Amino acid sequence: MGTDRLEAAPLGAHHLPVESFLVRGNDFLFAGCEEVFVMSAPHTHSQIEFNYVLSGAITYLHDGREAWIGAGDLALLWGAIPHRTVEVAPGTRYVCFYLPLEVFLAAPIGEALRAVVLEGGLVVAADPLRFEPESLRRMRAEWLATGDRRLRDLIAAEVVLLLRRLDVTGWRDLLAGAHHEGRPVAGAMPPKILEMTRFIAEHGHEAITVADVARAASLHPNYAMTRFRAGLGMTVAHYILRHRMMAAQTLLLSTRKDLAAIAFETGFGSVSQFHRSFRRYFSCTPASFRRHMRPSPPA
Repeated sequence: MGTDRLEAAPLGAHHLPVESFLVRGNDFLFAGCEEVFVMSAPHTHSQIEFNYVLSGAITYLHDGREAWIGAGDLALLWGAIPHRTVEVAPGTRYVCFYLPLEVFLAAPIGEALRAVVLEGGLVVAADPLRFEPESLRRMRAEWLATGDRRLRDLIAAEVVLLLRRLDVTGWRDLLAGAHHEGRPVAGAMPPKILEMTRFIAEHGHEAITVADVARAASLHPNYAMTRFRAGLGMTVAHYILRHRMMAAQTLLLSTRKDLAAIAFETGFGSVSQFHRSFRRYFSCTPASFRRHMRPSPPA
């Protein structure tokens, strides 16, 4: 897939609802438990992670450096950078949720906040009183209690508003002065990954190849593929396919275009290729997905 050149028409700007991000392993989601546990080893994931501490305190080891947050703090980090909790005060509880990287990249926030998070910072709100625990608990409870995609889409929009509020009302990097010094080589990679993901977001519906993505970041294709996989846990080709799957879901839900039009507009060379890829990702056909998510009105 990543090396085939496919003709496609531009999609243009469009809103991606939450169902567009339900790809196994990279979902928008809320953690089902409020308890915080000490982790035995660092872990990584591709999402942007939010942690709001309801009570107690947490000490993180984020890419080898310690940071502490307490009750009322809203913390933000990129999960692709190895991190873990190393100390948890008794009775600590939190609301934890994960935002897909694509949503973070597309959010209308300042480049300073975006860059600090992707370069390995651990950001907290400068004014914790701007964020209310009751609202965060309500969002989590609603998310876990409902399967209504419309309500979940609203909750996802609320999370983006939280991100915008954090950007506007102020934030600080708990690792400021440390993460740039501590990651002289690795710290240069997230911006390169950002360049590649931005290129895919803008051109993923076109006939692009892995070489095109690497060229956009001024990297050799083999090196680009290695760094991309190390940073995001998936190949460039997989990420391009995932981008197309999300765009296809959006068009299935928001338009009445036939499957052939959607296949070509999202970068697939044929309806059969689109059908196979969609079924492999979501265990259903595009047509059955549309019928399930958009039932026909009664006659």
